[in-house]
Amino acid sequence: MATDTLRLAMSVALIALFTARVSADALLRAWAESGNEYPVQLAVQVPRGGLPSATIRTVTFTVTNPQPRRSIQLQAVVVYSTYRESMVTVGSNVVTLEIDETARDCRLYFFIINGYALAGSLSIGGRKCDLNQNSSGFVLFLGDLPAGTTLKGKVSIFAR
Repeated sequence: MATDTLRLAMSVALIALFTARVSADALLRAWAESGNEYPVQLAVQVPRGGLPSATIRTVTFTVTNPQPRRSIQLQAVVVYSTYRESMVTVGSNVVTLEIDETARDCRLYFFIINGYALAGSLSIGGRKCDLNQNSSGFVLFLGDLPAGTTLKGKVSIFAR
C-alpha cells in the first residue's frame, strides 16, 4: 500500500515537472557592451511570466549613452612678486576642452530561452536590421554611440 502511494506521488511529481517545463515562458536576456578602454556592460532580463507560452510579443528596447558631452575650460595663472614687493598676476588665454564620451564598438546581445525572435521583426532607430531567420540568439552591432544618444528598437518574440 505504501509503495503504491509512493509511486502515485512520484508519478504526479514527474507529470508536474514535465508539464511545467513544456509550458514554461520564454525568457529574454539582452545586454550591451562597449569596446572602449573602459568597457560598459548593461544587462536586462525579462522575468518569467513576462512572455507567456504560445504567444508572440513585441519587445521594445532602448539603448542609451546618457553621459552628456562635457567641456572644461582651462587657464594658467601665475602670481609672483616683483623686486619692489608688489604682487603681479598673469593669466593665459582660456582653452576649452571638449571631452568625447562616445561609447565605441557597441554591441547588443539577445538570448531567448524557450522561444525565438521572428525573422524580419528587428528594427532599431527606425531602420530594419538583418535578422533573416528565426533566431534564439543574435548580436546587433550598433557602432559608436555618442554621448547623449538614445536608440529605440523593437523585436517580435515567439514564446514556445
